[in-house]
Amino acid sequence: MIFALTFYLLMIKHAICDFALQGRLKGSGNENKLLSKKKNLHALDHAVGTALAFLIVFAITHDMSMLIPWIGIVSFAIIDYVLHLVIDWRKNIITKKYKLSIEDRSFWKLTAIDQCFHYSCYFLYCWLFLQFWL
Repeated sequence: MIFALTFYLLMIKHAICDFALQGRLKGSGNENKLLSKKKNLHALDHAVGTALAFLIVFAITHDMSMLIPWIGIVSFAIIDYVLHLVIDWRKNIITKKYKLSIEDRSFWKLTAIDQCFHYSCYFLYCWLFLQFWL
């Protein structure tokens, strides 16, 4: 049940961060750069969301007065920040290389692959949580 709850919270977080929050990041940053401000702010949204999701899960499963849950929360947030940043960066590189736009079917195929990578990361986080924190 904890696996399902964790995965569900991460999927809700993903929908909020990838769709509701991402549109607020305006500007013409160079999206091909891994360290662009816009790309890093988006990854930070995901890191904070992941931290909140794991705060809920750790609060259910652990004594929050101990250090271990906080190490887990911060660890998952950092991992999600890095992986989300790299996955989105690579998608952007491919999009630019092949000059894809939202009108191209290939853009949507690439977007589906991008989303599958993100969902796979969340599955991995849930597995890691069960293996090392429960």
